[in-house]
Amino acid sequence: MTQLIELTYVSEPAQNMSFLGLMRLLYHSYSNNQALGITGALIYENNKFGQIIEGPEKDIEALWKKIQKDSRHKNVRLIELKSISERSFSKWTMVFQGNEEIAKTLPEISAAIEDIEFPVDHPLLIALRNGV
Repeated sequence: MTQLIELTYVSEPAQNMSFLGLMRLLYHSYSNNQALGITGALIYENNKFGQIIEGPEKDIEALWKKIQKDSRHKNVRLIELKSISERSFSKWTMVFQGNEEIAKTLPEISAAIEDIEFPVDHPLLIALRNGV
């Protein structure tokens, strides 16, 4: 059986993100992660990204290396890396202000947009909101 891991990180966009830029990011991330069998959540809040990615260890490690080298990110910080016995997310999703507009504009990826109730003490939310 393949070992599953969950990786949580925060970063900032290297440039200001426009609405169109967010739509492009959503489309490409959704397509790429779906093809790789990677699930998780991407949150965009206060001009910061927070992401949880989960899947087979080798795929998550490869994606993490790619993320760290991606010039569209800056201040990339690992928050948590852990083995998991099962996924917390059944699919990959993105959460940010404007979700409804994105769903109308890109109906083919509307499945990637949903409201997620994270526990207030989740490490990702703490890192995004407190700059930990």
